[in-house]
Amino acid sequence: MPGKPVSQKIITIARQPMLRSIAGGLVMALSFGYLGYILVRNWNELKAYDWHIDYSQAALAFIYYSAALAFAVLGWSLIMSRLTQVTSPCKHLKYYVYTNLFRRLPAPLFYLIGRVYLYEREGVTKTLTVTISLLEWILIVLSGIVVYLLTLPFLSLPSVWRSPWIPSGILIIGMVLVHPQTFQAVLRLLGRGESPVPFGYGDILVWLTVYSLVWIGGGLVLYAAINSLYALPLARLPTIVGIWVLSGLVTTLVFATSAGLGLKELTLGVLLGHLMPSPLAVIVALLMRVCLIIFELIWGIVALRL
Repeated sequence: MPGKPVSQKIITIARQPMLRSIAGGLVMALSFGYLGYILVRNWNELKAYDWHIDYSQAALAFIYYSAALAFAVLGWSLIMSRLTQVTSPCKHLKYYVYTNLFRRLPAPLFYLIGRVYLYEREGVTKTLTVTISLLEWILIVLSGIVVYLLTLPFLSLPSVWRSPWIPSGILIIGMVLVHPQTFQAVLRLLGRGESPVPFGYGDILVWLTVYSLVWIGGGLVLYAAINSLYALPLARLPTIVGIWVLSGLVTTLVFATSAGLGLKELTLGVLLGHLMPSPLAVIVALLMRVCLIIFELIWGIVALRL
């Protein structure tokens, strides 16, 4: 008997996340445990800090998030409209926002199941939805590397974080993976036959540009979150964008596990600790998670009314 299609195997794994969750749970416990250790060790410093919340910066963070979300939805809509018959921007917005909420669950691939379910109702096969989601993931990684390399001269971090060689290598490999002929081969592997791939490198460059703007928008959210508690000069903005991208790439590259929960906060806390007091950097890293969840819920409610 022939084996299951690759897309079906991915969905089956996503529905049975137990083993993946055990490893991810260990990383999460270690990450939050280390962050908690920093807070406890520096408790007196935190108590002595002159706490003042700048709510105008918090409002800016929401505006920046909304802009980043708009670009993310635009990128997804452009890909789906090119590769499927679903062209309604409103549907893409609703489906993207709905499933984006699942990324906060301990088993991140639940968002993929949500996409498969919603787009299957629109006549898009499971295989194609999974394949397009994989293409989106590669584009997110590649655009993040591009932005990271652009901010590299501004990163006043230890040399281990500033090496361009590994990101450049991944970028080259990624550009090969998203080549239309490679994508055609993947479709054949997944049982899509000889269907022509209706995109070229021009489309890829547009998509990479859009997702690069998503990364930059996230960096602006982080910059506003920092300035709501701690004044950081505008000259540090490129550094903050680079830090956001670097921490995001770490978690994006392990999106198939639960390790992203806590790992991003740990990476952010460590990297921001080079620009501000370490305990405050931890607070900002944790604050970012809370803010993003709140912003996502707000837009989830908005999407329900569309």
